[in-house]
Amino acid sequence: MIEIATTIMINGMNMGLFEEDKKLIGIKSNSRRFDHKDLERVEKKVGASFPEEYVNFLRKYNGGEVEDSIVKLPFEEIESFILSSFFGTRVEDINDILSCYDMYEGRVPKGSIPIGRDVGGNIVCLNLNRERYGYIFLWDHDIELEFEDNEMEIQDLYYVAPSFNDFLHMIKPYNPEEDDLDGYEVEEVWIDPDFLKELKDNE
Repeated sequence: MIEIATTIMINGMNMGLFEEDKKLIGIKSNSRRFDHKDLERVEKKVGASFPEEYVNFLRKYNGGEVEDSIVKLPFEEIESFILSSFFGTRVEDINDILSCYDMYEGRVPKGSIPIGRDVGGNIVCLNLNRERYGYIFLWDHDIELEFEDNEMEIQDLYYVAPSFNDFLHMIKPYNPEEDDLDGYEVEEVWIDPDFLKELKDNE
């Protein structure tokens, strides 16, 4: 079981450590403080509140970069994904939860809130709908073109975990130099055009 072990300072940044079997998983928190008003703006748009466990996570880290971690899934299409970041508040637009909600509105299912991103540009979503409230899903950009705006539903996403805390427990340490990735090949690299635009705007 993964537990938050401690918080240390590295280069002036909070580094949260998750410990499992004496292996450490780090989250480099954002430099700006969490602002609950931004979450309230999203809640007002959706008509639902965020789970307290997720709010507590943002209070501690306000999102941030996830270092060398992997999440494994029981699907043939996507066996695992490498988590790169959690979104926060009052940060650069590409990692700001309010900006990302506006960016992906109509592209992800209604009531699904983007809260993080993997290295391939797929989005981790927190479901705020009454059915499966608090569940974590993965939005795969490869299937986006199969749907019109506002057509995708929650069952079209990949199920990840029944709660945000359970999702944190699924994060495993990953070393690209040591872990065996035989059989994995990068066929192409896809960058979300809206994400690319945000990157350029923040340069």
